[in-house]
Amino acid sequence: MNSSIAFLVLALSVVGSNAGLAPFIKKCRSEDSKCLKEVAQATIPLFAAGIPELGVQRLEPFYMKYLDASSPGLSLKLWEVKGTGLKDCIAKKIQRDTGKSKLIVKLQCTVDFVAKYEMNGRLLVLPIEGKGDAHVVLRKVVITADVDMGDKIGKDGEKHWKVKSFRHTYDLKDESTIELENLFNGNEVLGRAARDLIKSSSNEIVKEVGPPIVKAIVSTIVETVDKFFQNVPASELSLD
Repeated sequence: MNSSIAFLVLALSVVGSNAGLAPFIKKCRSEDSKCLKEVAQATIPLFAAGIPELGVQRLEPFYMKYLDASSPGLSLKLWEVKGTGLKDCIAKKIQRDTGKSKLIVKLQCTVDFVAKYEMNGRLLVLPIEGKGDAHVVLRKVVITADVDMGDKIGKDGEKHWKVKSFRHTYDLKDESTIELENLFNGNEVLGRAARDLIKSSSNEIVKEVGPPIVKAIVSTIVETVDKFFQNVPASELSLD
């Protein structure tokens, strides 16, 4: 190896060692909420695309094999759930409370997904049944997650953040769309009445049957972030 090639290899190795595992993360101080929000916004599309070398699974599109969204009085099962929209989420608030080991995250997303569904029971005031294709759009759903954080030493000997638990709430800032095919096994008269109710009361329906669906989406995001924390030392993510 001649001297110029040796120098090039050395230079590349030094650059690589200084770049860290997540050079796309701008490190912020915990009290700098503006910086934290900017970093979160810049990172959202990267997480949505997936970062396989850091254990981050692709979130766009997201997929759930099966989901039970039943509520009192209504059996609702979904499967083959495929959705988009997470890459366009807006970071509304990111706050770290190091004293309480908490991370507060508020995101606004519009989520569009299709699925197979089967339902039977009472939806709001109307008896309903059906089995077939479903299409749902949750527009401007604002999700707030209160995350309890912890630390652990990774296999690399470095301190890593860890998600211990989380709680969440959600609010709908725009009208949702719910389309269900084959209501009442194709009975047009009964199906029309059900579709009219669903169209006029879509957000009320989402509030009734939506919690398991939103929780599944939030859980997917939180698990992805936690996997990222497992692979990237805390020293690369924060200034304090």
